[in-house]
Amino acid sequence: MTDLIIVGASGFGREILAVIEMINSTKPTWNVLGFIDDNLNALDNFPLDYNVLGTIKEWKPTGNEKYVIAIASPKIKEKIVRSLKERGAKFATIIAPTATVGDRTTVGEGVVMFGGVGISVDVTIGDFVFFNALDGIGHDAVIGDYCTFGPKVCISGKTVIGKCVNVGALASTYPGVIVEDYATIGMNSCAIRKVKSGTTVIGVPAKTL
Repeated sequence: MTDLIIVGASGFGREILAVIEMINSTKPTWNVLGFIDDNLNALDNFPLDYNVLGTIKEWKPTGNEKYVIAIASPKIKEKIVRSLKERGAKFATIIAPTATVGDRTTVGEGVVMFGGVGISVDVTIGDFVFFNALDGIGHDAVIGDYCTFGPKVCISGKTVIGKCVNVGALASTYPGVIVEDYATIGMNSCAIRKVKSGTTVIGVPAKTL
């Protein structure tokens, strides 16, 4: 088993722990050492068998363990990953046993997929992308680095999504839509045309907030 540390001890971190435990119940893979978080008391009210080992900002990777990022905000996730990589951290890709990945699909470093995620064929997924439960990604889609998808998102075929995009729960895209870097698609929204960089769109059809 490979030693693993979860970066972030919030609810997201505890959800990722549940996915890791699900993986281990099928095939022992990860030896979870604990969490790192700048809030050393983040787990005080939760009866877990794991502790916060130290702060993210002061942590020194040894090179013998791997890490999984449990930070939802794309911008913060990017900043923390880069900082830890500069200190020598290596990151794991975590895929729930009930997630499916289609043929000729490429999955980058540090990706996390929760249960029920369905990735179609010929999809390109960048690094440190987070897919929440029951997300669906259509054929030939391109997903940039550091994106975060809420539960039950539907990304249609040939959609192109830039880096650090945040997509809210139950949101969707029309086939072939382009979503530029650092954009946000709000919950329950449907993007039917290009979403410009740094903007937030909401509604059906989605309009700039």
